[in-house]
Amino acid sequence: FNGRFLTNGQTIVLTPTLSPDQKQIAYLSYLDKRPTIYIYDIASGRQRKLVTDVSMALAPRFSPDGRTILYSMAQNGNTDLYRIPAEGGASTRLTNAPGINTGGSWSPDGRRIVFESDRSGGQQLYVMNADGSGQQRISFGSGRYATPAWSPRGDLIAFTKIGGGFHVGIMSPSGGNEK
Repeated sequence: FNGRFLTNGQTIVLTPTLSPDQKQIAYLSYLDKRPTIYIYDIASGRQRKLVTDVSMALAPRFSPDGRTILYSMAQNGNTDLYRIPAEGGASTRLTNAPGINTGGSWSPDGRRIVFESDRSGGQQLYVMNADGSGQQRISFGSGRYATPAWSPRGDLIAFTKIGGGFHVGIMSPSGGNEK
């Protein structure tokens, strides 16, 4: 009821995410013919490009305090995780491994990040500190692990497991107790 479109429908827009204060939306748009991240201010209706001069930036996620956005960026055949202030500025590279590092999700306290990576030869889940340090693999089962999301209490990570079909699972942030 009383829904309204925030974009004009003239280009592809994907992966919207609300800021914790629900005043902004970060999303991927092909507005300039290249996928990049925009911020939409709900009150003013203005949008602005957050990440500039990239070949492909995708999958934005606000930090729990709303001050930082985590995203994936593909450059030179490699995809890594980056963070950038929500107000704009310089990006900080968090991963630097060959292959695809994407699908980041913040822990509720904003101190850790879970993500998916194929650096070990297959798509698996990893956790790291919010500054990119302490990267460690937490999934070791057969199949591929994807789309990790931290639980609101911070005690579980939900994920998709692909192998013998598609399954939804949970595990502890240390990788134990997979179900």
